[in-house]
Amino acid sequence: MTLVDAQGMPCPIPVVKAKKALQELPEAGGQVQIVVDNFIACENLEKMATGLGYGYALESQSESRFLVVLTRGEGTPAADELCCPPAVSTGEGLVVSIGQNTMGKGSDELGAILIKGFVFSLTQLMPPPSAVLLFNSGVHLAVEGANTLEDLQLLKQLGTRIRVCGTCADYYHVKDSLAAGEITNMYGIVEELATAASVINL
Repeated sequence: MTLVDAQGMPCPIPVVKAKKALQELPEAGGQVQIVVDNFIACENLEKMATGLGYGYALESQSESRFLVVLTRGEGTPAADELCCPPAVSTGEGLVVSIGQNTMGKGSDELGAILIKGFVFSLTQLMPPPSAVLLFNSGVHLAVEGANTLEDLQLLKQLGTRIRVCGTCADYYHVKDSLAAGEITNMYGIVEELATAASVINL
């Protein structure tokens, strides 16, 4: 049995960690336990389990602690079938263009949590994006202390080009604190977008 502590982790990190743990289950009957601190995470884990054909059980241990147990049954996917599908199959690949340091409109606090989950999810794509483009307030995602910095650095290690708008970094006075990626200009950003097989634009 494998225990995954996903307390304090925003969506979709508990699901991703659970899926990785499920990949290690060799036979039917194997179990993964995931501890989370919110019911939304429980619901997301249940949807994943249902979609994959895994058993699901929930134990509410307190108002902010839930134990989810996922069980591999007969005929459920093998480890290598649980991997993420390819992001794209042809061309230069997927380019992700991010022009803000939060995701969506409304609460900036919530938006910061969402953008963290989004950038983390990019690290789980196989193959990873060809490039991530950061401009306007999106450049703040690559500075020292940003909650997205570790994920951007991992993407770079995976081969993703992290391109940061130099004009934007100058405007926000963050060029000296950039800790991921390389400075580019608008022509470089346009080239990345023009040669991409597909684009996600935030």
